[in-house]
Amino acid sequence: MQCPYCNGESTVTETRPTADAEGGHAMRRRRHCTVCKRRFTTYERLGAPALKVTKRDGTSEPFDGDKLLRALKRVCAHRPGLRDDDLRRLARDIEATLVDDVLGAGRKSVAWSDIARLVLRRLANVDPVAAQRLAVNYTDESGDVRFEAGAPAATTQLGLPLPPAEGDPET
Repeated sequence: MQCPYCNGESTVTETRPTADAEGGHAMRRRRHCTVCKRRFTTYERLGAPALKVTKRDGTSEPFDGDKLLRALKRVCAHRPGLRDDDLRRLARDIEATLVDDVLGAGRKSVAWSDIARLVLRRLANVDPVAAQRLAVNYTDESGDVRFEAGAPAATTQLGLPLPPAEGDPET
């Protein structure tokens, strides 16, 4: 690592694990420059996986584990027995499974519906009520993930039929 003051080489004098602001883990390293003799601190944090998510509209965006964690927190709000640490572990487990399955298979992207199915399956093991809350947003009454290619056109939302499309005769 180069010194931020003189661009000289530095040596590590102390290494310590820390918890960063997002709840992940980082390494804190105290360094000493061999040229100007100044001391400085660096923090190392694990980078995001090189995984893309194909969204419903066909666009892609980088996978964001923090976005997954926020969704889990929203769905599991006010559920007794579910702590933030439990949800963080669940999100990391889902991310690791995606990285192993998708990147291990030589692919670089995953469909949003695959993530939804995986989250539903894992959440059902932890808290069935929270899984049901999530399922209401992503599945139809048959249990299939909505908005996929080949999904039936006439679905209901929250148990209510959708209004007829323009030009369709009302039945």
